[in-house]
Amino acid sequence: MRIWLAAWLLSTLGTAWAQDTFPQRPVEVILPYAAGGGVDAMGRAFAREASQLTGKSWAVVNRDGGAGVIGFAALSRAAADGHTLVFSPASPMTNAPFLNKSMPFRNEQIEPVCQIFENVFAIAVRQDSPIKSMQDLIAQAKAQPGKLSYGHAGAGSVPHLGVAAVSKALGVQFNAIPYRGDGAMLPQLMSGELDFGAPGLSSIGGKGLRVLAVLSDKPHPAFPQIPSLTQLGYPAVTPGLNGLYAPAGTPKPVIEQLQNLCQRVLASDGFKQSAQQLQQSPAYLSAAQFKARIDATYRVHAELVPDLNLEKN
Repeated sequence: MRIWLAAWLLSTLGTAWAQDTFPQRPVEVILPYAAGGGVDAMGRAFAREASQLTGKSWAVVNRDGGAGVIGFAALSRAAADGHTLVFSPASPMTNAPFLNKSMPFRNEQIEPVCQIFENVFAIAVRQDSPIKSMQDLIAQAKAQPGKLSYGHAGAGSVPHLGVAAVSKALGVQFNAIPYRGDGAMLPQLMSGELDFGAPGLSSIGGKGLRVLAVLSDKPHPAFPQIPSLTQLGYPAVTPGLNGLYAPAGTPKPVIEQLQNLCQRVLASDGFKQSAQQLQQSPAYLSAAQFKARIDATYRVHAELVPDLNLEKN
């Protein structure tokens, strides 16, 4: 009895110690994209609030390349103690496996911690476009298969696969033109060289575009007047799932502490204000919920991407 009680006390105290003392040193947050973008800004806002709440430094380190794959590969090799994390869309786990001939990490080596926000994309046209609605867009696409051109943020990107899913479900064809992000695509859209575009909602402020729909199953809180695809009767599209990730094998008490911290950061006035300025809306999911959503998106893309005949990197 005494031996059992001593073991139980040690286990309980060990768990409490791990929870109470995390983080024990500065935390490195890998941002697997270039500095200056919307995800980078949200990651830095998260790190600032996390630093204030924990009293430890949370340093953002940009490790861009391979559409996020390089940063996730670095995470897969990091110590599984919660002091090296990734802040990123889930696309290196949900998209990249179908776009690369080989991957430097396996999804099983990554532990989703929490979803922080959804990067929602939209269907947008210039103000003087003859296309006034999604119904107009689909009608023209059916009348002129493959003639309507649209721009997206790159082959295999969230908006590319989102529009492709709609195209497949409705049996219409578009002329998809890839760009290196919204910054390169939007001038072509505004000048009329593209019939429509699929930019992120955070990229279109002040651009004078008419937004036909958001690529989501519900309206975006920052743009409540814009209908979602689901509201219009079209297939729902998974938005960019952005969150925090740890190496697989990170102790459960540390993951639980990180989940709790995610909730506290998202509830903080500082993070809410930063997100509002970036036209993003926090959308927390627990580790289990986030992982389930990532797995579901992976399965959707496993069926969708082969139909696109994309050349693998």
